[in-house]
Order: sequence, then structure tokens, then C-alpha cells
Amino acid sequence: MGKRIVIVGGGSSGWSPKLLTDLMLTPSLSDSTYVLHDRNAANAERILHFGHKLAKELGSPATIESEGDPDKAMADADFVLITISTGGLDAMAHDLAIPEEYEIYHTVGDTVGPGGWARTLRNVPVFTELAERVNRLAPNAVILNYSNPMAQLTKTLALATDRPVVGLCHGLFEDLEFFKGFFDLDSEAEIAATYGGINHFFWITSFSIRGQDGYPLLREKLKGRSFPDLLAESGEHPPALFVADELYRFTGMLTYMADRHTSEFFPHLITSEKNIVDYHIVRTSIEQRRANMQRASAAVEEMTTGEIPARYKERSRETAADIINAFVTGASFIDVGNVPNRGQIVNLPLGSVVETPILVSSTGFQPITVGPLPEPARSWVERHISAQDLTVEAALTGDLDLAIKALTLDPLVSHLTLAQTTEMGMRLLRANAQYLPQFQGKL
Repeated sequence: MGKRIVIVGGGSSGWSPKLLTDLMLTPSLSDSTYVLHDRNAANAERILHFGHKLAKELGSPATIESEGDPDKAMADADFVLITISTGGLDAMAHDLAIPEEYEIYHTVGDTVGPGGWARTLRNVPVFTELAERVNRLAPNAVILNYSNPMAQLTKTLALATDRPVVGLCHGLFEDLEFFKGFFDLDSEAEIAATYGGINHFFWITSFSIRGQDGYPLLREKLKGRSFPDLLAESGEHPPALFVADELYRFTGMLTYMADRHTSEFFPHLITSEKNIVDYHIVRTSIEQRRANMQRASAAVEEMTTGEIPARYKERSRETAADIINAFVTGASFIDVGNVPNRGQIVNLPLGSVVETPILVSSTGFQPITVGPLPEPARSWVERHISAQDLTVEAALTGDLDLAIKALTLDPLVSHLTLAQTTEMGMRLLRANAQYLPQFQGKL
């Protein structure tokens, strides 16, 4: 019998096309009902029309629906996928512009720092409401979260429902792709890795290539050269991975090979315009994000009225369909997952959401123990956990004073006085006031 799979934020031209393709290409889910729930009816209709055409071309018997009413959408759901961002790019524009006045130059702005803090505070009420709706209308549902800030919003869900919850991100997959190219491999199956940390800031403590210890192989291949040097030799301009290279040489470990994300965890990098230039760190502006969204929407429109390219009819690297298949068929597998720490990283706080391998099966998400995180990586990670967890607590309780205190804990404000941090925080809150019911009357 087919499952009812609800995509919250189903009008997303970035997420929904690939999720629908993955789901339709999974045999155990072929006769499922996919419900697109989105506040923007026009966006949902666009994806609905695309989905109908895609199903026809794939020969899928799937039923695809668009449902704007949240209760009707969630009723009797078996699986809930979340791909939303409360306030969208209009709210995010404040997250980037206001901190910049205080010399915090966000590169992404969706995970940590003042941008991640503001994004958490306005998303928590929505995620709490989602969890309550699941509890009331879909008590057997499994929840898969793709929304950032990943750790904070996944923790919110885990606190608000006893249903299985996991946060999903493709960061590790990008590192595996790097390994494939660096070691000239044919498949990810030739790589094994142990890793742990928090979303967008994980550390590979050990890895192997075709059964051989990976770090000695890495050192041998580098021959004293830097990652930027190798990229420059291969013709990539401008050369990248200056942050990843420096961290590797300092710690002996690789982290997320995406400087744009990793740089936001270190105040010396993104509170200095000079360092942003010197480290070749890429920043993505609101204008670029708007243009990307417009291109994605236009691409969906073109495919709906014209041809759907072959690449849109193949499985993506996302694992939502594999997870749902595991629950439906019992075919367990190991994935990357963000779940509360039960001791899988023994020297990080229990209950905080961490990113490690997890075993996915019909019984839920079981984290796999990866042991302690070495210093100084552990301390770097934990200082962000402290700010993230306190921000979630403030968002859930509506404690404005606690919210400001949480912001002062974030490493990215370490160059500011307490008065400056408070001023910046209040400006962000007032700019986001329409999305902050927990602070109503306090701003």
C-alpha cells in the first residue's frame, strides 16, 4: 500500500524536483501519494505541474497533490520532509546586512553567527507548530529535516515530538566527491570514513582508501604542497580551499571541504575583509540568491512545457528516498545524520544535535559511536553548540534576555562589546518582528 509523503515547502524549485525524482525512482514508493504543502500557492502549482509530467515520463503511478491547508496536508502522513525557510530571502537580507555594519561579513548566514541566530529564532515557532501538527494528525510519521540552521531546528523537532527525527545535509558527500577526484577513484564504495561534529563543521578523524589508511596516502600525494597549489595546477581559478588547507595543516584532520561554510565558524576569518580576500572566501549576496531562485523556477517552467533533461530523471545524491525505503522495506543502511547526542561523540554535550554516521532502519535512527573529537576541534565545535542550544531554549520559552545572552556566546561577536552585541541583536529582532510571536510585546 502506498505511503503518504508530505513535502513542507513543496513549492521549492530547488528541492522538490530532485526529491520527487528520487522518490518516484524508488520501487517501494512508486505508488505513494506526494503532497506538496506550501504557503505560496503559485510555487506549489508550478511543482505540481512539473511532478505530473515527470511521473508520466518516468512511468510512475504516483499520485501528486498540492494542499495549502496545513491540517489537510499533514493528516495521516507517513513521512514529512521539511524544506522551508521562514521569512525567505526578504528576512535573510536583514541577517546579512545588519551584522555587516558590525564587521561580521557572513558568507552564507544560515547556520551560526548573528545570521544563524536570527534564522533560528524565527523558524523555531514554525517548527514547533509543525511538530504539534504531526503529534495531532500524523502520530506515526517520520520527520526528515532539510532546513537550516540544521542543528537548532532538528533539536526543536526532537524536543517537540517523540516521532523519529533526523536532519539531513550533503556536506560529507562533497568531501567524498573530493576524495574520489583526489585519489582517482571509481566509486564512493572505495572510501570509508569516521567523522563527527556539527552540521557544516564536521571533522574526519580517520578514513581509508581501498582499505589503506587514508591520511598517510593524503600526505604522500600532497608531497608538501597545499590544496590551493594542487587546484591551481589543475587549472582551477581562483584557487580555493585555503581555509580547509590551513585547518588540515594545523590539526592533521580534514573538515568540510567548503570554505564558504567552514569560514563562518572562525571569527578571525569573516570579521576581516582582508582575510576574506586573502583566503579567497566566496560570499553569496542576497541578489545572487534571488537570481539563483529565479533561474531554478524558470528551469521548472521550461521543463513543464518542454523537455525534461535526462539529468532530472536520475537519482540525486540526497538520501531521503533511501531513508523512507528503509522504513518501508526494512532494508537498513548507514547514512549521515543530525540527531541528538546520546554519546556518539562522547566529549560533546548530551542532547545537543551532532552530525555523525547513523544506522537507518524500520526502527528509527540509531547513531553510531565515533568516539571523542580531538582537540582543538572539540573546543571549536562546543563553543558553537553552547550558543546554538541556548538560542533554541530562548526561542522556545520566549525569553528575550536569554536570546541576547545566547548571541553574546557566539564566537563571531567576540570583537564586539556587550552593548554592541545587544544593539545588533535587537536590530535583527525588530527587523524580524513579524516572525517572532514568542517575543510579541517585548521588542
